[in-house]
Parts: sequence; C-alpha cells; structure tokens
Amino acid sequence: MKLKALSHYNSDLDTRYGDCILVYDSISLIVFDCGHEKHAEAVETFLQSNSFIKQVRIVVSHNDSDHTNGICGLLEWLNECGGYSVHVYSHQYLKYVDIILDKIDDGRRNRESLKEALLAEFDNIKTIIETAQACGFTADEALKGTSFGDCTIVGPTVEEFTDVAAQAVDNRESDKIGDGLAEETVMNAASIQLKCKLDNAGIILLCGDASPEYMHNLDGYNIIQLPHHGQLADAQAIFQELGGESYSKQYLISDNSGSGATSGGSDKLVQYMEEENYSLAKNTKNAPVCIPSEGISFTSTKKTQGVRLGEVDLRRW
Repeated sequence: MKLKALSHYNSDLDTRYGDCILVYDSISLIVFDCGHEKHAEAVETFLQSNSFIKQVRIVVSHNDSDHTNGICGLLEWLNECGGYSVHVYSHQYLKYVDIILDKIDDGRRNRESLKEALLAEFDNIKTIIETAQACGFTADEALKGTSFGDCTIVGPTVEEFTDVAAQAVDNRESDKIGDGLAEETVMNAASIQLKCKLDNAGIILLCGDASPEYMHNLDGYNIIQLPHHGQLADAQAIFQELGGESYSKQYLISDNSGSGATSGGSDKLVQYMEEENYSLAKNTKNAPVCIPSEGISFTSTKKTQGVRLGEVDLRRW
C-alpha cells in the first residue's frame, strides 16, 4: 500500500485544515481522519482519478473537529456517486455504557443520563455514525485487532478508551491524561491507532493525537506518526521510550494546524530534531507527504559520518 498525507491549500498556512491521511492500493482506500471540507474535496478528486478503487474505509481517530469536519460531506458525496462499499470505523461508546458507568461510580448518574452525556461529549462521532447509517453504509467498532487489507487497528484497548470516556464525562476528574509536558486532553489521549504495511515492507503507525502512554510496541515500526501535529513534548516522550533506537526510525508529522495561538504546530519539534541530529521528519506543513517516495531508504537517521547503528533494514520504500 501507499500513503499520502494531505497538506494545506493555495499556500494558506493560517486555516486549521487538520489531519487527513490516505492509505491505498489499486482497489481500496483508507481515509484516516478528514479534518476539513478541502480535504474531503481532495479525497473526492483522488477517487475520481483512481476509478478502480471501490472499497473505502474511513477511520475516525477521535472526536475533535480538526479530525472530523470533512467526514460527513465525504460520506454524502460517496453516497451520491454510488458504487462504493464504505465502512466507517470509530469508537462506539454507547455499547460500553455499563462499563463506563461502573468506572464513574459516583452514585449520581444512571444509565440513561450517562448515555446523554456520552452523546454530548462525543458529538462529532455521533453525527458521523448517523450520517453513515443514513447513507446505507456500515459503521463498525474500531476495536484493537480489527484488520482490513494490510492495515490493523492496534490501539487503544477497550479498557483504555472506556477509561478515557469515563474521565471525559466525570466532572470530578481532570480533563487531562498523561505526565508532565506530554499531558493530553482525554479527548486526544485514546485516539485510534492504525498499523499499515506499506510497499517494500515498511510498517507505519498512524496515531492521530494519541497520548504516548497509550502507544505500545513502538520498536516494531519503521515509521511513526508523531502525535498531535508534532507537539514537541509528545515526540520527546516517544524518543525516550525508544531510547537509542529512536534514531533508526523515520517519522511523519501531520501539521496542518494553522497559525492561531492555540493551534499547536511542529516548529519547536523541527528545531529540536535539528539540534539533536535527527534527520527531519516528513512534514505536511511544507507539502503533501507521499510514502514511498523516491530516494528514501530504511537507514539510520542519526547523523554519524556514515556509521550505521546496528543492523538496519536498507530496503527502499
């Protein structure tokens, strides 16, 4: 499979376009998030140019609008076109209402009030599921171990995402999770993670805005999406978890976060990676990122005057 991570449009670095990553082969397409109607239009153009693709799977990593705003429009377009087999994968929190109720255990909520709270908290996911069903498409649970093509959902676990849901609707709890500077909102923390085998045996992890503490077995990937649009503290937590092996990885940043004061962005991470002698990550802030791309191989990213670090796979992407 191949990957294309979408970028900004018409040199507009101010608009918060959000994430949209395409993973595809000759007959199928996976859309991992779609944060803006311009991304949806780009997906539509892609499908029109690749007419043999009829299987479309849309993975909604989490509820935030910069990962979801383009999805309903894309679903409606797919329905109008006809001929597409469409599955939407997301967390379906209402199916776990009893588990979440037990986790909250505050003596004040009942099952029905908790349902209402979950629907309000995860409103974008609710609207996406309703739109998919209205279009006659399938809405599937994004459970760990679910596979389609050369991709598999690898996290979070039911325990992890129900913990997050409980914390999100319990006003006695903080809306943050994680430690130190890598702290994330609970909405981000349990983002769905997708493992994909790309052409020439490269394995990539896509993670949305996941908390690093929920990202497991990182040493098993050749390429890792650095979460939350390249937030520095999250990336540093991942580098620390990988230890010396962090230099042998390739990294992807999906930074279409705009220039607003609260938009995050990857500039501090880019500077840090330069100072620490990492090869720079592939970053959508500059342009769309395509993997495989000509001239890239699985070599060490540590700049060490040509000395390899360990036994690194040199097959080309």
